[in-house]
Amino acid sequence: MSTSPSSPRASHPRAPGLRLPDAARIFFRHGMPRILVGFAVYTVAYRVWVGGFTVWDLALVSLQVAFQPMTEWLIHVFVLHARPRRIGPLTLDPRLARDHRSHHTDPHEPRWWFIPISSGILVFVSVAVLSHLVLPQPLAATFTMTTVLIGLVYEWTHFLCHSSYKPRSRYLKYLVRHHRLHHFKNEHYWMGVTAVGGDRLLGTLRSPRDVPTSPSCRDVLAAYKKADKSPR
Repeated sequence: MSTSPSSPRASHPRAPGLRLPDAARIFFRHGMPRILVGFAVYTVAYRVWVGGFTVWDLALVSLQVAFQPMTEWLIHVFVLHARPRRIGPLTLDPRLARDHRSHHTDPHEPRWWFIPISSGILVFVSVAVLSHLVLPQPLAATFTMTTVLIGLVYEWTHFLCHSSYKPRSRYLKYLVRHHRLHHFKNEHYWMGVTAVGGDRLLGTLRSPRDVPTSPSCRDVLAAYKKADKSPR
């Protein structure tokens, strides 16, 4: 039986029986995925226009892909799970961290599944500018292009992890379970989204049987406040 575009299955990412084409259509209704596709088209076209491909381009892409598990882990731990910090009368609490705490509070709310548009644009534009300051133009273009493509893969994978889509591939099934353990078992473990190498290297890849269920998965800010008040 075919599914009409107006049916619940085709209109909400948490609807039962979500198909992959419907998931993709819903995904690209959101702002950040559209922006990333635009960036991807531009950076690929720009890299082709620049030309001058060498073995160093392949080496750079390979290095970025190989380091991506660590990049995800570091961003997740030190940016997304950053605590609010008091500096005199000011409180330093970046948008990415605030939105990620909201994501933990309501993991099934799609508005928190995506990189905030303002933060995403700032990050990817900064990558483009800084890479062109420190690398030759061809390699800078390659670095920027690969970063954008990795970002798009990250957004799509994270979206699928929280949607009701039931993946067929064993690896994606594993990633979905891995990420849901982070949200519903213990927020201090299972930090990877597209890969688990960072968790494996840094000790946050554990069997769920060996990790206690955290009472603060859904209220990360309260856990920070409690830790700050506890005696040392």
